[in-house]
Amino acid sequence: MLWAFVITLVELSTVVVATSPRPRKTTTSTLDDEPFGNELDKPIPMVLAQGVAGQKGSLPCDIQPIGTNDGVSMVLWFKESSGEPLYSYDARNRKYGKANFWSAQHVWGSRATFRTNPPAQLIIQDLRESDEGVYRCRVDFRNSPTRNLKVNFTVIVPPSKPIIYDAKRRDMSKLLEAYAEGADLTLVCEVHGGRPRPRVEWYMDTQLIDESYEVRESQGPGGEMRPITVNHVTLEGLSRKHHHVKLSCKATNTILALPPTTTVIIELNMKPLTVEIVGKEKFTGKEKIFSAGKKYKIECRSTGSKPPAVLTWWRGSRQLKRAVENFQNGSTSVSIVEWIPSIEDEGKYLACRAENPRLPESAIEQRWILKVHFTPIVILRMGLSLKPKDIKEGDDVYFECNVRANPQAYKLTWFHEDEELHHNVSGGIVLSDHSLVLQGITRESAGKYTCLAANTEGRETSNVVNLEVMFAPICKHVLNSGTWKHQNATPPPFNLPEELHGALKHETIGLVCEVEANPTSVTFHWTFNNSGDLNDLPASKFSSDGTVSRLNYTPATDMDYGTLGCWASNIVGHSKLPCLYQVVAAGRPFPLQNCTAVNQSGAWIRISCIEGFDGGLPQKFVAMVDKQRWESPYPYWELELHEPTSVALYAVNVKGSSDPVIMDGIALKGVAKFTGESVSSVDMSPILIGLGGTATGLGLIVTGVLMALWRRHAATPAKPKPPQQPSIATFAGKGEEEDGNPDLIPTTALSNHTDLLQPPEAQQVSRGHRQMRCYTGELHLRWE
Repeated sequence: MLWAFVITLVELSTVVVATSPRPRKTTTSTLDDEPFGNELDKPIPMVLAQGVAGQKGSLPCDIQPIGTNDGVSMVLWFKESSGEPLYSYDARNRKYGKANFWSAQHVWGSRATFRTNPPAQLIIQDLRESDEGVYRCRVDFRNSPTRNLKVNFTVIVPPSKPIIYDAKRRDMSKLLEAYAEGADLTLVCEVHGGRPRPRVEWYMDTQLIDESYEVRESQGPGGEMRPITVNHVTLEGLSRKHHHVKLSCKATNTILALPPTTTVIIELNMKPLTVEIVGKEKFTGKEKIFSAGKKYKIECRSTGSKPPAVLTWWRGSRQLKRAVENFQNGSTSVSIVEWIPSIEDEGKYLACRAENPRLPESAIEQRWILKVHFTPIVILRMGLSLKPKDIKEGDDVYFECNVRANPQAYKLTWFHEDEELHHNVSGGIVLSDHSLVLQGITRESAGKYTCLAANTEGRETSNVVNLEVMFAPICKHVLNSGTWKHQNATPPPFNLPEELHGALKHETIGLVCEVEANPTSVTFHWTFNNSGDLNDLPASKFSSDGTVSRLNYTPATDMDYGTLGCWASNIVGHSKLPCLYQVVAAGRPFPLQNCTAVNQSGAWIRISCIEGFDGGLPQKFVAMVDKQRWESPYPYWELELHEPTSVALYAVNVKGSSDPVIMDGIALKGVAKFTGESVSSVDMSPILIGLGGTATGLGLIVTGVLMALWRRHAATPAKPKPPQQPSIATFAGKGEEEDGNPDLIPTTALSNHTDLLQPPEAQQVSRGHRQMRCYTGELHLRWE
């Protein structure tokens, strides 16, 4: 009830500040005239009042008169039983409408001010402890009796501002420190002084959490003992709710003033709450499917950490440091990595780890189990039991194609020299799972082998394995009738064409024998066969260089014409069949016979002849007009001639050309027939011309044979000179022209146009012709 009364008095008080001179003598004399002692003997009511040191206080005084026509004349303030007034309010002289104020300088001085507005009170500024005591207020009215009122005034001394220390006795107002999440926090609040003794309490925000305090004494700087009020508080297991919480210590000893308060804000270092890997691609399930070699951009986010978490990327136990970008947005950390998975990542995990570096063991992470798809890795090798350097024809060979793929390969293809192989048991090709078996290989089996595997990621070709097959020598120009891929394991018989070489007696020809063999260390020997007798040629007659042997052969007699055979051998064995060279006596072909020219239409002329003796070698035919030439495998031409001209016709073989048949002015209507150098024009039907030409040709053949037999025994005639017509370069040198052989016509050679008309095999070996030669009365015939 006492505190309530004091509060009521304070609320009713108002302050009026005024300054007055010392009281006049008239006032003092009036006081002296009144019996002060008598007033004190009367019972005086007393009220209680409080003030806070350093603030303003108020001493109440009731100055309301009893009558309505009465008024205050003077108000005096005394302290306890002192007869000297400390403050006066003199309103006796209202001439100027103002009262006089006076305040003792040694007590209140200018700190005191009397307010007359009800309720009247004496306001004291900047209270001091010495202002405490019992005061009496005396009120003199103009008509009513004097009134006295006592005020028991208490001055409250507030405590000092609380000081908060941590467990290490560090002043928290000067310390900025964050505490680890989950740790215990103990703080001490100390308050010095205060009258009456203060209550020291802890508040979390506005909630009281601890009011248990104790009073201690500590020695001051001058040795005096000072009271200290202390309160300890402990927060166990700091959690996120404590972050940024205001923890206040208040010291309270009065309600007249706000209690001194010290506040600290709790800062926490907090663990990350979440971490999540986010990829642009849509992944489902725990296993994330990637393609090896493809670039991926993957993002990781973490929240809840204070300070923001540090994010790191891990592939298995290895940290990814390249191509990583980190960002922070408030309490959220973001990290982006550009990552190219490799085949070795299959089955491993990709992890994003979030960690507060200030909190040991605070890391959390999210893992993706990796499933890496990649194009097949294909490795081809020969069977382990095989010796690659010792494989020969007839052996069985197998290959193994090892494929590593994810997803599994759905196709496996085998290649030999870029040509796909197919399963063919009869052909010696067996495909089984990841192996290739070649049975009874031939030399055509040699070469580069690869295998190709394909899956949904792509296709990949293996390394190249080169198969070397050792085989006995074979003639390089011998062609097989088929390839080994389409035939049985045992090769079929070879087609062995003979090479035909024409030579005069005592004429040396160079024969080149080239074979294929593996290994290429080859030895040669040559044989000669004439009329069924097979003889070996001495080694001094030929030379050898690797897989090539050269023989210079010179026939001296008729018995030196026949078949030469070139044989070769290596460590695998001997050649089964030799390279054959047919050496025959040969010369220039005979001139063409019975040549006719028919004007077909417009400027087109058809020329046809009957061929003569071919000189023992295959022949072809040439028509020349000025510098133009037309070649044909048959004595037949169709020419476009716009004006009468001369055409020279030749038969040609490798020994030279025949004498020309000259046809002059053939661009005429009708048919022109030429035999030798004579020119005649006879109007005959084409049928009669053909019959006549055939009969004439048969007659010329018989005549030619008889003339050859006769010339064998006749003296050598003088060599005729060809007419001055467009010439054909000679094949033979000067020595051949001067040989004087009566059996042969001097040779001239055809230009390179002759070779264009021959197929490639005819340039080396001429076939499909007839030969008829006479040697000293003996007729030799050969045809194919």
